Amino acid sequence: MEPKLFTSQLNEYAEEFKRYLPVNINLRFETVASPLALCEETYLRPLFGKELFNRMATYVKDHPTLDSGDSDCTLIEKTRFALIRLAVWKDYDIIAANISDTGVSAEVDKEKRLFRYQEENLKRALKEEGFNYLDNILEFLEENSQEFPEFEQSGYVLESSQLLIRNTRMFNTYYNIDNSRLVFLKMRHYIRDVELIELQHRIGSEFYQELLAADESQPKYEAILSYIRNYIVYASVAEGIGELHKLPTEKGLLFETTTMDGVQETPVYRAQISETRLRFAQRAEQYLATAIHIIRNAPADYPAYVGFAGDSPEDGIIHRDNTNRKIFLA
Repeated sequence: MEPKLFTSQLNEYAEEFKRYLPVNINLRFETVASPLALCEETYLRPLFGKELFNRMATYVKDHPTLDSGDSDCTLIEKTRFALIRLAVWKDYDIIAANISDTGVSAEVDKEKRLFRYQEENLKRALKEEGFNYLDNILEFLEENSQEFPEFEQSGYVLESSQLLIRNTRMFNTYYNIDNSRLVFLKMRHYIRDVELIELQHRIGSEFYQELLAADESQPKYEAILSYIRNYIVYASVAEGIGELHKLPTEKGLLFETTTMDGVQETPVYRAQISETRLRFAQRAEQYLATAIHIIRNAPADYPAYVGFAGDSPEDGIIHRDNTNRKIFLA
């Protein structure tokens, strides 16, 4: 299984690897060829789409030294930066092991090995840098979309165009996740459910489709989209807590405390999770109610919503005042 974006000819002494991971690397190409190829298939091909990935692979084959300096060259350079990190992270334990007929042992002498916490920190850094840099690559493709028309047919673009919260950067605008792509990927399922089920239940599918295609520079859309996106983000976080007992962090909902031994993390208890979930759900409802209030004050600008909701209350709940009235329950 050979990778398409790195070549064995230029990695006899890990020359290419050292350009993108500037540490003391002593890796044979054969050692990381399999994880490189696996990461290409698992993370890059679905993200870029088959046509763009094949274009990149052909470019590497025709220009192995990447000396042209054009946009294709820049894209491959950026992709390699992320790819080598993901590959080393993916097979870190296997790379560090010696597997033979007599068993499995560590390649490095015990006294020369990193401490466990150092290994964990290194693996975490490789993983986070690799995934987060994929967002940098996606922004580059979006900014240079005319030069990479194949990207428009990628699964990433097609799926993102069907959501109001489309990428890590947009999510981070409304709730700080430290621009972590890993966190955003964990939240995408909740974002999808909030938009396709809860939001459409409140504003209607026709108006939702109108917002997906809206020109956000128009005042009528600019006035409400920020509130609606805040609703989606806070509601999806609340859903994530309720379903998985997690806030959008890599390790769930944790408290961090600093001690003499470093940073320690402790889990949050169920009561605290419930309290946080309720607070996020309330905040989400406040944002959506604000958006609907703006819509109701200018019904001529939002006929699709008015046609769907009619006289429904802003919070979607019918309130009746039965004070001093008799009630018969059957």
